[in-house]
Amino acid sequence: MSEPNDSSLLELLDLAFDALCASRVSDWVDPDRVLAAVDLALTLERVTGWHARLVVPVRTRLLARAAKSRIRLGAWLPAEATASLTELLGQPVRLPRKAIDELVASEQVRETVRTTLQETLSSLVSKVIAGAPGVGGGGLRDALSWGARAAASAGKGLLGGLGGGLQDRVREVIDGSMALVQRRIAERLASEETARALGARRQKLFLSTLEKTEAEAAQALGRVPHEHLDGLVPQVTAHNLARPEVREGLKAELHAVLEDLSRHTVGELLDQAGLRDATRQWLHAHGLPFARTLAHSAAFNAWRARM
Repeated sequence: MSEPNDSSLLELLDLAFDALCASRVSDWVDPDRVLAAVDLALTLERVTGWHARLVVPVRTRLLARAAKSRIRLGAWLPAEATASLTELLGQPVRLPRKAIDELVASEQVRETVRTTLQETLSSLVSKVIAGAPGVGGGGLRDALSWGARAAASAGKGLLGGLGGGLQDRVREVIDGSMALVQRRIAERLASEETARALGARRQKLFLSTLEKTEAEAAQALGRVPHEHLDGLVPQVTAHNLARPEVREGLKAELHAVLEDLSRHTVGELLDQAGLRDATRQWLHAHGLPFARTLAHSAAFNAWRARM
C-alpha cells in the first residue's frame, strides 16, 4: 500500500465531509449523553477554573478597552433600530392592576398614608384653633397655647395634644379617609396619564443612555462587585444543574431542538446557514495538516499494517 500523499488525504477528507453532510444531527447527538457531558464539564471546580481563565480576563480586557473610548453607545445600533426602539419604548407603560392593588394595600403604604393624613389634619386643626378669636376665660391666649401644644404633637406624628374628644374625632376622620386615599392612589397609578408618563420617562432614559460614551458605560460596569459575583457563578451553576426540574427542562429542550434540526441533513443545515463551502475550506485548511500528521504517525502505520 502506497504512502498517503496530500492529494489522497484531501480526497479522504472530502469523502468524510460528504458523508457527514448526508447524516443528520440525531446521528451524532444523544440528549442523555449531552447531559452526562454537562455534568462532567460543569463541576464546581471546572466552572471556577474556566470562569477565571476565560470570562474574567475577557471582561477585564473589554472594560479596559472601553474605558479609553469616546464612542457613544448609540453607535452600536443602526439608525433604523434606534428609531424603532425609541418608538417602542415611548409607548405607554401600564402597570399590572394586581401589582398596584397589592402595593397600595401594603402595610408600608398604609402607614405612610396614615401618617401623612394625621400630620396634615393635626397641623390644620392646630392652625385653625390658634387663629380663632378668644371667648371668655383664657381667651386667645389659652387658644394659642393649646394650638402650640397640638402643633408640637403633630410634628411628632401624635394626636394627643388635641384633647380626648377631638382626638377621637380626628382618628375617625383619618380611618375613614384611608380607603378613599388608597383607592385614589391606585387609580392614579393605573391611569392613562401615568402610563404615558412612564413611557416618556423610559424613552428619555433610553435616548440619554445612547448619548453616553463607552468609557462612561465601562465606568458604570466597573462599579459592579465582580469579585463577589465571580465567586457565586460556579456555585449557582452547580446548584441549578443539580435541580431535578432544571435537568428535566434541559432534557426536554434538547429533545425538541434535536427533533427540529434532524428534519434536515447536516449538509442542508450548512446550506441554510450558507456555510457548506466555508466548512469544506476550513476542513481542507485545518484537517489536512492533522491528517498528514496522523498518516505519518507510528500508530497509524501500525493500524495500516494490520489491515
